[in-house]
Amino acid sequence: MNQKPLSGSCLCGAVAYHAYGRYSDIGHCHCSKCRKVSGTGSNAVILISSRDFDWSRGEEFVRVYQMDSGWKSTFCSECGCPLPMLGAQGRLYWIPVGSLDSEPDAVPSQHIWVGSKARWESLLDDLPKYEEKPPDR
Repeated sequence: MNQKPLSGSCLCGAVAYHAYGRYSDIGHCHCSKCRKVSGTGSNAVILISSRDFDWSRGEEFVRVYQMDSGWKSTFCSECGCPLPMLGAQGRLYWIPVGSLDSEPDAVPSQHIWVGSKARWESLLDDLPKYEEKPPDR
């Protein structure tokens, strides 16, 4: 686990956040929902305890879209930028790495939901690849 403090914001700057304490390495999710919300082949995220996260500006611009299945996406209502999402029964924030303004002390660690990745995407690295969730979840 990494500990360098993190800060991030949305594209327009209306929303900003800080994360302190220990956080995970970077995971890449290749499910169809993460591809849709990121507009790319995967959604790269860092996980951190909700106790170690706070919105420093613009929380009133944070919106959540939730599907009937419970899957959700958090974004800025002004610019549409993906933002950290509170998940895991309110215990963890999923921070989109692309929204960070600071450089994390984290490296890519795994690919999940590769069973539903886009056919046009090639995964050429040596990271662990899981058809769905990793076994420890």
